[in-house]
Amino acid sequence: MVLENLWDLESIAKLRKMLGLTQRELARMSGLSQSLISKIERGQVNPSYEAVRRILQTLEMIRAEKDAKLLAKDICTKDVICVEVSDPLSKAINLMRKHGISQLPVLKNGRPVGSISESTIVRKLEKVRSTEIPVNEIMDEVFPIIPEEVSLNTVRQLLQEYPAVLLQRDGRITGIVTKADLFKVLESGAKEL
Repeated sequence: MVLENLWDLESIAKLRKMLGLTQRELARMSGLSQSLISKIERGQVNPSYEAVRRILQTLEMIRAEKDAKLLAKDICTKDVICVEVSDPLSKAINLMRKHGISQLPVLKNGRPVGSISESTIVRKLEKVRSTEIPVNEIMDEVFPIIPEEVSLNTVRQLLQEYPAVLLQRDGRITGIVTKADLFKVLESGAKEL
């Protein structure tokens, strides 16, 4: 079976390079020849389903190993922008707009007690009589709070359910991880590893 229409074969070279692998290393790890990988990447051959499956499994295995080495603290945003429960909704909206973010932790006396997001505001528009109502009138549950040393794989799983994850050390918030932070890791291609 030929996967020409199902898979953009140029992506194989991008993924390989993103993971810092040479064609020789990918060939050795996938049990294929370097020549075949080179031809696939240059578009000179339509590979079999089995060849593409082996290449993709190998690339996924390498990506998972590299991700397991990354910790939440390695990818977080350290300057956490927050609002207090008594702050007006307009302040939350202005902070989101100013910083280009879509969610904020809500604090009470410096401790996370809830969250507010663009989607929360849109979803609860009928409740919003004015943007001067306190944030706590429409806030959602607090984002999960995890230690800084948690693996990227755990963070990725949490972000499938929540819009953000807060990091803590010694009882204080030290960072926030959002899906945008995961995208930065993908863009950087694990070059730092």
